[in-house]
Amino acid sequence: MRVWLIAVLMLALGGCQMALPGKSGKAEVSENPITGGQIEVTSLDDAAPAAPPSVEDAAASAATLAEAPAAAPGSKTAQPETTAEEPAPKVETAAPVAPVAIKSAAHLACEKRRGVWSSTGAGKAAFCQTPTRDGGKSCRAASDCTGYCLAKSGTCAPVSPMLGCHDILDDAGRMLTQCIN
Repeated sequence: MRVWLIAVLMLALGGCQMALPGKSGKAEVSENPITGGQIEVTSLDDAAPAAPPSVEDAAASAATLAEAPAAAPGSKTAQPETTAEEPAPKVETAAPVAPVAIKSAAHLACEKRRGVWSSTGAGKAAFCQTPTRDGGKSCRAASDCTGYCLAKSGTCAPVSPMLGCHDILDDAGRMLTQCIN
């Protein structure tokens, strides 16, 4: 019974993908305000790749925009026309500089200990997550590790502190759930 039900279901769903006899499979779309009519499809392989603008082109565009008079909102002013004979003035531009993050003393000390500086929640609290010396080593109690002894794997935690909820073993080898946000 199940086999027949599955077969009928597969045929019904497969029929949704097939075109009706006599149809080409492409539906004619009439132009309307929502769909806007037929969509033209072109291959990206056929188009020649556009060359990226050069620094001189970007500088010329910036100079043209700087020379244009400022228009009041809502007013219609004619933009100055540029001709092909007029060479654009060359404007020297400096290469963009990436913003430099200022690191606190705690952040620098964390990186010196091979730690990872992270933030929690909405970025309001920051902390240093450092690798432990015995991460991955087998353990039966918290006293066997410099960090936590993970109950599920029976190994020492690879980093300290470990955010989230984890089942750990205490000094007596009893399992506890510890949550650190």
